Amino acid sequence: MNVHVPDNARRDLALVGCPDCACRFETPNYRLGMQQRCPECEAAIKPKYVRRAPDAGYSLSYHTFLQLLTVRPYRDEIVPLIAAWFGYRTEYRGRSLIVSNAAGRTVDLEQMHEMIQTSPRWQELLYWKAGKFFR
Repeated sequence: MNVHVPDNARRDLALVGCPDCACRFETPNYRLGMQQRCPECEAAIKPKYVRRAPDAGYSLSYHTFLQLLTVRPYRDEIVPLIAAWFGYRTEYRGRSLIVSNAAGRTVDLEQMHEMIQTSPRWQELLYWKAGKFFR
């Protein structure tokens, strides 16, 4: 799959190519790595290439978000932050991460990531926390 940032990209957008029909469409950088539907053929695709557009602001890709939640020492700082924001509990079963809400229901990680990336305050805080690991 070819994924690149277009020359005339608006802030935080990447151009994604569908591997089934070669349709190209824009998607927010933070959604890279998350399952999406091709607007042309409606195939479920999951871009894995992560590259932010110039002047990307504070967005983090889904792939980076998962790293922050699962890899030590990142998770030791990020998980308490998520718990404070949402009241979620995290549990690791082997290499699997399970996040649950106060009622004990499993939380969809893609939805949680999207909630964070659509909140300027949470997005910026997570970005700065992540930045200290990835510099």
